[in-house]
Amino acid sequence: MNGAIEISLAALRANADALSALVAPTNAAFVVKGNAYGHGAPEVARAVEERARYLCVYTIDEALALRAAGIGAPLLVLGPVPASSLRAALENDCELPLWDERGYLHDLAAAARACGKGARVHLKINTGLNRFGIAPEKCDSVLDAVASVRDVEIVGVFSHLAAAEEIDSPYTQYQLARFSIARERVRARFPAAQQHIAASAAAMLWPQARLDIARFGIALYGLWPSEQTRAAMGESGIALRPALAYRSQLVVTREIEAGEAIGYGCTFHAPRAMRIGVLPLGYADGIPRLLSGNGSFLVDGARCAILGRIAMNTTVLDLTHAAAGVGATVTLIGRDGNEEIAAGDWARWAQTISYEIVTRLPETLPRRFLEL
Repeated sequence: MNGAIEISLAALRANADALSALVAPTNAAFVVKGNAYGHGAPEVARAVEERARYLCVYTIDEALALRAAGIGAPLLVLGPVPASSLRAALENDCELPLWDERGYLHDLAAAARACGKGARVHLKINTGLNRFGIAPEKCDSVLDAVASVRDVEIVGVFSHLAAAEEIDSPYTQYQLARFSIARERVRARFPAAQQHIAASAAAMLWPQARLDIARFGIALYGLWPSEQTRAAMGESGIALRPALAYRSQLVVTREIEAGEAIGYGCTFHAPRAMRIGVLPLGYADGIPRLLSGNGSFLVDGARCAILGRIAMNTTVLDLTHAAAGVGATVTLIGRDGNEEIAAGDWARWAQTISYEIVTRLPETLPRRFLEL
């Protein structure tokens, strides 16, 4: 085994409790799409399902996999569901999004009749992200269409924000106002419909967006939606614990002479005699190639720079500050002693966001779930 990911179940539960307390009495939903942001969907779902108003996924396949793993919590699918999968969705008690009052609605009603279970849907509103959803002004036509068919009940109305990480965001204010139009129209026809628009950043920075449900994704895993969000929440008392660590071992150490090249393209030449170590992981194992010569990992707790280009299955480290040999522990993400490499560090080095870093960790990497 060349590398493994460790997941702290205790950290997940602590984060879930802290986030639930932050937004109470609003209910907390936890998003486990994308293999639980790379953390392992069934195990994460199992760890937090008792704390969740909903577990949210993107695809019906993700939902069915959770049901097959024995997850009994209410499931909300956030993305499109093919007509061919509607019956399976309803048979497995999944709540579904709705933004099309035409053929999709009739397919949904037919699936509900076929399996003898009513379809519970959340009306998706496009407030300005311009991906999925109906315009608030067109709610009435969808509500009329739903009222005209049997076996379909609107139990929620929701949307998603585009710029909630910004503390002073006129666009967020605009979206909230747009959503208010839809909420009022839906509630007039379906008084019990649950309202939700806030994900992690909005739930933290925009209390007026919490409504009935706050959907926590990245924050559940102990990662902040943005540095601006972290800074703004600095005095709130909320503490998030990163749940994921990524570790491996050195498989080779060697001495090289001044002037020798390392790796593809010969992009690094040793400025002096050096001691280096080889890690048996590369971009096939989720390490962004943009970390080449631009990042560091911990070797037995010492920070060691990445040398040369990251290859598909190997990364070379500078062992100048680490008296480590073959078999030494390498921490790619996580803490070792007084040092820590965070997913946010990778994101900064790779010019991306921590969401992408953790969700692109391959599912083939073993995951160890720890009660600590």
